Amino acid sequence: MADPVGTGRHRLAELTAAAAAAEVPPAGLCRDLALAYEKAGDPAAAMRWALATTDAGGDLTCWTAAAGVLRRVSAGAAASVVSPGAAASPGAAASAGAAASAGVAVPARADVAAAAGGAVVPSPVAGHAARSARVALLGSYTTAQLAALLPLAAARAGVAVEVYECGYGQYRQEVLDPGSGLYRFRPDVVILAVHEGEAALPALAEDPERAVATEVGRWTSLWEIITARLGARVIQHTFVVPETEALGHLALRTPGSRSSMLAAVNAALGRAAAGGQVAFVDCERLAATVGKRSWFDPRYWHRAKQAVSLAHVPTLARHTAAVLGAQLGTSRKCLVLDLDNTLWGGVLGEEGLAGIALGDGPVGEAFSTFQEYIGRLRARGVILAVCSKNNEADAREAFERHPAMRLRLDDIAMFSASWEDKPTQIRRIASTLGIGLDSLVFVDDNPAEREVVRQLVPEVDVIALPRDPHGYVRAVADYPFFEPAALTTEDTARTEQYRARARAAELAASATSLEEFHRGLEMVATVVPLDELTLPRVVQLIGKTNQFNLTTRRRGEAEVAELAADPSTAVICVRLADRFADHGLVAVVIARRAAEPGGAVLDVDTWLMSCRVIGRTLEDEIAGLIVAEARRLGCSSVRGHYLPTAKNALVADLYPRLGFRPDPAAPADAGRAAPAGGPGVAPADGTGAGATRWVLPVASALNRPGLIRVVDARAGGAAVASASARTMEEVAG
Repeated sequence: MADPVGTGRHRLAELTAAAAAAEVPPAGLCRDLALAYEKAGDPAAAMRWALATTDAGGDLTCWTAAAGVLRRVSAGAAASVVSPGAAASPGAAASAGAAASAGVAVPARADVAAAAGGAVVPSPVAGHAARSARVALLGSYTTAQLAALLPLAAARAGVAVEVYECGYGQYRQEVLDPGSGLYRFRPDVVILAVHEGEAALPALAEDPERAVATEVGRWTSLWEIITARLGARVIQHTFVVPETEALGHLALRTPGSRSSMLAAVNAALGRAAAGGQVAFVDCERLAATVGKRSWFDPRYWHRAKQAVSLAHVPTLARHTAAVLGAQLGTSRKCLVLDLDNTLWGGVLGEEGLAGIALGDGPVGEAFSTFQEYIGRLRARGVILAVCSKNNEADAREAFERHPAMRLRLDDIAMFSASWEDKPTQIRRIASTLGIGLDSLVFVDDNPAEREVVRQLVPEVDVIALPRDPHGYVRAVADYPFFEPAALTTEDTARTEQYRARARAAELAASATSLEEFHRGLEMVATVVPLDELTLPRVVQLIGKTNQFNLTTRRRGEAEVAELAADPSTAVICVRLADRFADHGLVAVVIARRAAEPGGAVLDVDTWLMSCRVIGRTLEDEIAGLIVAEARRLGCSSVRGHYLPTAKNALVADLYPRLGFRPDPAAPADAGRAAPAGGPGVAPADGTGAGATRWVLPVASALNRPGLIRVVDARAGGAAVASASARTMEEVAG
């Protein structure tokens, strides 16, 4: 084999030509290109190809080499920070776009944690990924390979991580000891990488229910300690039921068999974690997918206490990173679908409605099955859009009239069928739906269309469908970055909400002024209580909202509930509806009464709003609600914080626009310029670089546009909202 780090332009040209000949270059070629570009002094291209390795298969040696490239180029990029507003060269812009096509932007710095008692892997791409996190990997087996690959897999998922790895089998000691390296590391997320041998279950139990309950209690008690003492989220690997079972098939109808109890423990842990700060990587499903005899190799276990075969450590890293990304809000939101030879067989314009393959015969059944799977994605919150080169009327007719169509027009949030190029259509889809291009995933049977999207809209992920439609479902199912963090009522209604956004865009196009457009929406904002029904959605918004988020403080369910129970805390939860749709719970404010020498102040800890309702003047009405809460709590003023991140520049001027003034008591470093590409999570104390503080006396009059009718449904509860609703003026008193 040729030297992978061969020098010279000729070597690089050979590798590039080989990559151009393959739609998805093999992992070895991606690795070689990453190494070659690193040697040539092009860190952006090196990073692009390192991340591309993760999409090209699960070869451990390739992943390991790519992880090394990512680590080195990230560390070396610290000196090449571009200051805000500086113009990038075309070459630099092209490199940044190439990196974005692999799922993450070019790094600005690498934050390296110093922690004793365990190994720490520096954070690659810190400050430029969608999110950053400190991740503790606590294992019951040898996890060195997983720890080394996790930063690479996480970067592909849009998260820059620093990884702390505990000593072999020391996970329980680290959690229980407040003086351990785990506590000094202060993780945001704790991964419990445990194997079935760690389950304290007998081979055969006389009282299986008690044995299962005891085992579940062992793990939930660890979760409680981690969330309470560390304030961290938990990701637990489920137990893989071994393929060897002394009872054979009898085990299935023997509740006390170890295999039956392991399955019961997995299910019970899932129920125990519902709605909380605990997520899972379903290792049982992963092992079944690749084959359990392949997942666990006794040779690795007896020689190195490696519970997962080295061949499958990359797969485990990839799926762990996908779950991590989902918990931190980096999952993709929208699936953009071609039509001809993607949702049905044949070309509609040539075959006619009666001639397309759908429903009947093996090929027709394959397309119907694919549509059914897409429908299940929609049902759990993935937005669907159509992007097709077709006559729109003909394309819509297929959805309306073909008896075998499983998807209907009501399932599609944005329907784009025209003869424009697909990159142009895709940009319009993102703009109309009000989501970023980096939220989209494109599916098309045509390799040329896939390639032009990769080249011209690199932020969009592209799934390469196989030639045989029987493999379409597997191709989309194998894509891990639609991973959901939770399933809420708003998720299941998401398609209608985004369809409403598209209809609102049409109304905006016909309106003669912005005020006319807003009045035409007939918007109603309803203030609802924080209770067991709204808490999951509130926590979801806190965990995923980036753009309209003044402080970007992430809080889990237990912490939010604890804050809300404090009588000195005001929690404002707002739903928004218009004449097109109910957008659900879209805004959250958490503010606390603080005693100050000059009088009590209502300090706004958290203020965020879903991107789906940005620009509708809802923030002006919420400001009035905050002032009303300040009066209720006997405060003389409201104090707001703006903590800049790489994502929330949108709200940099919100407080001054609302009439707030700079806080004269703010720390001396407030207002100092933030570094380019600062971390995605703001410091908890509000004193980070670039942080500003603002105050507003409650006696000040707010100039609200009055384009939204605001009602308060908290006093009598949601069930009697229509009877007890109060206007905004009545709330403000």
